[in-house]
Amino acid sequence: MEVGCKVCGSVTRITKAHKDYTRLARKPNTPYICDKCGAWIQFQMQNQQGLRKTP
Repeated sequence: MEVGCKVCGSVTRITKAHKDYTRLARKPNTPYICDKCGAWIQFQMQNQQGLRKTP
């Protein structure tokens, strides 16, 4: 199954072993965020909340 990231628009092919496959197979209109964008969003949120210590 091919899904598009809602943040960057990249198309990713996922298999049945992927963690989001069952959720996306049941509801194809569910938003999907790729791992790269997910990590970027988490990094940005941690910086906003002051959880990361800067040297």
